[in-house]
Amino acid sequence: MAKKEEKALFIQRLIAYIIDMIIISCISSVLSYPFINFDSFEKLQKEEDKVLEKYSKQKIDFMVYFNDSMDIEYQKSKITGFSNIITIAILVLYFIVYQIYNNGQTIGKKIMKIKIIKNEKGTLTMNNMIVRGLFNNSIFVNIFIAIIALFGRNSYIYGSVIASIFQYAFIVITVIMIFIRKDGRGLSDFIGNTKVIMLDNKERKV
Repeated sequence: MAKKEEKALFIQRLIAYIIDMIIISCISSVLSYPFINFDSFEKLQKEEDKVLEKYSKQKIDFMVYFNDSMDIEYQKSKITGFSNIITIAILVLYFIVYQIYNNGQTIGKKIMKIKIIKNEKGTLTMNNMIVRGLFNNSIFVNIFIAIIALFGRNSYIYGSVIASIFQYAFIVITVIMIFIRKDGRGLSDFIGNTKVIMLDNKERKV
């Protein structure tokens, strides 16, 4: 009789993701440090704070606030351009390459005793992880924003808004699906033909 696979709980997946993103952030910060002009970045950050303060005190309307903020974000994106490329590369290596060669697990998933498997019978493949990873870990959104930044301010502004709406909608739909579906499969699982399960008792002891 085949063993029953228990779906991973939402809280397990969430904590695993938080752990993974902390790891990604640390690695990305260390590798990106030599390529960022922190003086220019800090100057833009102060300008952004001033714009927010003006808006909060109703000295400017929403459209002025939005345009000024997006101008600053565009300037920041140019400063952090190479850093963003490094982050994308780390996301791909960690969530796709490392995970496929580590039995469907990241460090976060190992800690939380869960893993990704193929939804249907068979072995989890690189194609499954590429398709799943591109959408589930914001890799596609990061790549999209990095590309549109090359086409100027307006492309960056409108593209960023569209990407943000897509990302938030994707997250909301995924969370709802994980809660209501018996197999706990989210939107990225359907796209990648995968599911996330708890390790069995034998695997947990390893």
